[in-house]
Amino acid sequence: MAMKVSTTATFALLQIGTAAVSAFTSPSINSVIRSPSIHLRSSPSATASTITDADEEEWDVVVVGSGVGGLSAAAMCARYGLKTICVEAHDAPGGVAHSFVRRASSSPNRPFVFDSGPSLLSGMSSKGTNPLRQVLDAVGTADDIDWVTYDGWMVHDTAFPMDDSRSSFRLTTGSDGTWEDAIEAKAGVDSRREFTKFKKKMMSSGGLSESSALLPPMALRGDFGALFTMGSYVFKFLTIGLQGTLLTGPFTECMNLYGLNDRFNRQWFDYLAFALSGLDAAHTQAAPVAYTMIDLHKDGAVLDYPKGGMDSMIQALVNGLEMKRDNVESGELRLKSRVERFVLNEVKNKATCTGVVLENGTVLKARRGVICNAPLWNMAKLLEDSITNPLDLSVAAAVNDVRSQANEMEMTGSFMHLHLGIPNDGLPADLDCHHSVLNLEHDVTAAQNLVIVSIPTIFDPSLAPEGYHIIHAYTAASEDFADWERMLIGELDGGKPEFTDYKRTKAYKDLKQEKAEALWLALERIIPDVRERAKREGSVVEVGTPLTHRRYNRRYRGTYGPAPSNGNDVWELPGPKTPIEGLLACGDCCFPGIGLPGVAASGTIAANTLVDSSVQLDLMSELKDSGALQ
Repeated sequence: MAMKVSTTATFALLQIGTAAVSAFTSPSINSVIRSPSIHLRSSPSATASTITDADEEEWDVVVVGSGVGGLSAAAMCARYGLKTICVEAHDAPGGVAHSFVRRASSSPNRPFVFDSGPSLLSGMSSKGTNPLRQVLDAVGTADDIDWVTYDGWMVHDTAFPMDDSRSSFRLTTGSDGTWEDAIEAKAGVDSRREFTKFKKKMMSSGGLSESSALLPPMALRGDFGALFTMGSYVFKFLTIGLQGTLLTGPFTECMNLYGLNDRFNRQWFDYLAFALSGLDAAHTQAAPVAYTMIDLHKDGAVLDYPKGGMDSMIQALVNGLEMKRDNVESGELRLKSRVERFVLNEVKNKATCTGVVLENGTVLKARRGVICNAPLWNMAKLLEDSITNPLDLSVAAAVNDVRSQANEMEMTGSFMHLHLGIPNDGLPADLDCHHSVLNLEHDVTAAQNLVIVSIPTIFDPSLAPEGYHIIHAYTAASEDFADWERMLIGELDGGKPEFTDYKRTKAYKDLKQEKAEALWLALERIIPDVRERAKREGSVVEVGTPLTHRRYNRRYRGTYGPAPSNGNDVWELPGPKTPIEGLLACGDCCFPGIGLPGVAASGTIAANTLVDSSVQLDLMSELKDSGALQ
């Protein structure tokens, strides 16, 4: 795509506060009422309209994909007064963050409601610098969500047996020294001293952590109008100085500069970086990790979980899109509406996108532009399928540019998922909601080393039948898709996932069971009798593979997202503009990258780009007056 983020003037884009903690996304049970395969069904609260007959419609903006990036872009466009539609191939909105329902025959009227992906959030329960919270404030639905706040999560180190005191410890948020106490108990007083000194330097006034959040995405856009919208932040931008190079480089450079050398703290920040980006600290930009230190260690820091599960947050974005506003047509989310191709034309020797064609033949024309939330690899394939006139040389050249960028962009690994609904009798009353299970002595990026676990019914029992917990465990971005690609028809991911394009053979089922074993072993660190509970009547067990992740989330090769290209330590991600006039992009393949705050920021920047800078400035002024924008 046209705009590349560098470590020079465009460093301003990196300071949009996108690094808040975001994504920490077997045998069948006869009593479960379900389809033959894991099926991530409609969001419990989302609604959608459908069109069955071929038609032609006029919109200002068409957004392709209802992930958090796409919904943020669509809701912001609607807030700006643009007639906006967001189309989604799946039957539920939210992308990797969508929710789905399962029922057991013993309690068919009280479903299990599962989060399919991220569930560890921060900076959401109050106004602040989290870009996703700022979107909700801007579109007027932040108060639709009832947040549970809490103060940390458990870490289980499998390098030690379970009866060893060093085998588990708790990250506690805030600044009262509880986390430092845990460091000392786990790794000794020297590790505590090094962390304390490092935190003081990082979080000092004007330090790297503070600098990482100076420029909000509300002030950014993908054109020269940014010179006006960033005006009030210019002085702050100039104060960053040489710190900009540090913040756009790998986080290990910050550790080296400030003398953080002990083994445990280096391991810890590798883990934290990987939880944020799917990459270790040597390949994760410093800005998100630096900002996360504020979210975890400032006075009064808390973590947030939405009552009703992640669906309640997704529905708040949908409500922001579909809200009735004065003198503006309501926006629309349309599910089960897969885009078959973009409408591409050559205008004055330049490739131009003027809309999309849905699978049912409906043409959605876009007066202002199309915003694509699909990953770059999927978008490149869709663009190639959109070339209808090979004589339009500028169209072919622009599409080839996108394909070249997709081919050059490396990607992280995929996921294994285990979703359980189990009886909760006899479990500890003080059981934490979130857990990470890994061997800290091993490479955090090693296959199946890190397993992330959430038990949301700790906070919201209504997500399951009475007397049950729901559990989501997943291996984070460490599954090699090559192990699964041979299951695809043709044994190659062509970039357009279909229900029928992989074989549910005995070999697939055997591999599924084999790969799920790491998840069961991790859960046994938390609930030793979890397998026995999962066999009881009324329990639910669902296993998702990289092929499941690829199919329902429409992720090329099931990937978590982008990784640094060959020869680079960290991401170089494109901005919202593409080589095709009228086609913008958002999501984790765009700046600033992976994570809910990051993709919300990318959606905001794309939406900002489609309106005049004066309209953007008016909204910024409103948000500042309300305390939602700093």
